[in-house]
Amino acid sequence: MTVDYTGNANQRTPCVLILDASGSMNTPGTKGKTRIQELNEGIKTLEEALKSDDAAISRVQLGIVSVGGPSNSAEVLMDWTDVENFEAFPLTADGTTPLGTGVRLGLKMIEQVKTDLKTNGINYTRPWMMIITDGEPTDSDSEWNQATTECKKAEAEKKVEIFTIAVEGANLAKLNQLSVRSPVMLDGVKFKELFLWLSSSLSAASRSRPGDNMSLPSLDPWRNVGM
Repeated sequence: MTVDYTGNANQRTPCVLILDASGSMNTPGTKGKTRIQELNEGIKTLEEALKSDDAAISRVQLGIVSVGGPSNSAEVLMDWTDVENFEAFPLTADGTTPLGTGVRLGLKMIEQVKTDLKTNGINYTRPWMMIITDGEPTDSDSEWNQATTECKKAEAEKKVEIFTIAVEGANLAKLNQLSVRSPVMLDGVKFKELFLWLSSSLSAASRSRPGDNMSLPSLDPWRNVGM
């Protein structure tokens, strides 16, 4: 782990982003930009919004897993990082969509960060996993089934909150297997609006106490209300 807890013993709210960087994310979005370019701008918006929040900047932690991309695999692009040290970086789209492998990597990261926080005597709220994809998972059946089993078990044991965001072209039936929450369809390429919502939600979570029930902001600014 790369987080240095010296000087900041605040409670943490970890969130791992599972981001589809497969070749289909090169599909044109709006104003001449591709989906991956819109996603990259959204991640920059997330950085700016979190850093402008007095609580989130010292309490929220982010990790990023890329699915696809130049390596055509699922890989950790950013290990756990406190928001004050987070600097957005661009993803490059290419390859297939090993989403199940990416999700399993994310679950491992969550268990690692909880162990690290406990070791350092830091309280934490339930970690989040946000999955964003525009395609069909290309994992083997066994890998996908293992991913869905691990996700359901983790949620049932209250180890993680899982949110699945479907960009046009995503397999909603497959995404529905990953969480007790139904997938939410993104309206076009409103990644900036999505990440502003995520920033507000993580800020609220970071102010809550472990185990508190929390009301999330409205999804209307970014969800496709026709789905």
